[in-house]
Parts: sequence; C-alpha cells; structure tokens
Amino acid sequence: MIMQCVSNRHNGFFRYGFRRKSGLRAAGEVPPVVKLSNHSILFLAAGFYLLLGGIAGYATVNAAILLALGIYRFRTDRNKLAIVVMAVSTLVLIINQFVLFALIVLLSLGFYYIRSRPAASGLYRGAHRMFLNMRLDERSWVLQSMSYWQVVGEIRMDMTLAIPEDKETSIVLQGLVGDVDLTVPEDYGLEVEASVLIGQIGFRQSRDGGVLHRLSWRSPDYDRKEYRLKLQLFYLVGDIKIRTV
Repeated sequence: MIMQCVSNRHNGFFRYGFRRKSGLRAAGEVPPVVKLSNHSILFLAAGFYLLLGGIAGYATVNAAILLALGIYRFRTDRNKLAIVVMAVSTLVLIINQFVLFALIVLLSLGFYYIRSRPAASGLYRGAHRMFLNMRLDERSWVLQSMSYWQVVGEIRMDMTLAIPEDKETSIVLQGLVGDVDLTVPEDYGLEVEASVLIGQIGFRQSRDGGVLHRLSWRSPDYDRKEYRLKLQLFYLVGDIKIRTV
C-alpha cells in the first residue's frame, strides 16, 4: 500500500510537471498563420465577380477587368495591343454606364477647371484628352506651368533635366486613371497636394495606399527658395510617385 501511494505521488508529479511544461510551451508558441488555398481564393474571386456582375452588369465588370489588364500591360512594355484593349474597354464602360460615367467626368472636369487657373506670367499649357502619354525624363526640357485632364494618363517628368521658365511653377494633373512618376530637385521649394480615391501615393521614402488616400505637404522654407514648384495631382484610380534628388 505504501509503495502504491509513493507510486501514485510520483506518477502525479510527473503528470503534473509534464502538463505544466507543455502549457508553458503552448503559451510561448506563435499561433499558426491561416493561409487561403488556391481553391478558396478561386471561390472568393468567383463570388465577388458574380456579386459585382449582378450589381453593375457583367459587361461592365468584364470591361473594367480588361481595362485594368490593358493598363498593366501598357505600363510593362508599351504594347500597342494594350492601347486597343484600353480604348475598347473604356468605350464599353461609357456605353453601359453612360449616366454614371458622364456624372464622374463632369464633376472631375469641374474641379479641374477650378484648379487650373493660368499662371500670372510666362507660358501656360493646358488641355484635356482621352489618353495622355507624357514622357519628359530622357532629355532636357523647359519647365513651365501646365494643367492636363485625362481619362487615362501615364506621366513621367524628371525636373532635374528641366530648365525652369519662371521662379514659381504650377503643375495640375487630374483624371480618372493615372500613373504619375515625378522627380524633383532637392533644392526646389515644393508644395504637394495629391489625392486618389483608390490607389497609392509615394512621397520620398514613404509609400501608402488604399481608399481615399490624400497627401498634403509644403517645404518649411518654401518662400525662401529660388525656384518653387506646386503640384496638384488628383485621380479616381491612381499610382502617384514623387521623388526628390
């Protein structure tokens, strides 16, 4: 009987110690990361597609997907087929959602004309286009105040290669879909106001994105700089990058 009691105590000790040790290990363990399988992602995408198709119409959803793919392809290798896909997709979107599209365009143009006031002096360029492909990043060019509105736009500007026409320059870029990449000299006074409904805004080393994203920044010594640059960038769907070098 005595041996049985000793045996029970030892067994209880070992059982207790094992359980406690196991509990400590469990407490320190990192919970497993839940990963969705390919089938789960496929089912979620299919459900999301059916939901959007039931709300907006499948032709509209298909055109939006093709437009996104066309923009991505054009940004990758400047493929001419991508331009055709973007044009056709945009036309289908306009036809299927004409009222909504017209409302968005009119509101965007209204804000554009409010912001795009001519500069007080010097030359001023302004236009509104369906597609805008502007590349000013390979050779020297004249920096002057400008204002552009576009449905789909891709803009590349390197101000380190530019010769400023005035001490203060204002650039307004606005549209529905835009991919903007700007490089600004470090010694410029810089004032930035940018916003995207859906997309990303990168400024210097930081980059943030999502829905209803906005950036407002001004150099502390803006008024004391010899050359000053004002940037106003507004897109419904956009990828905006601003670097200083």
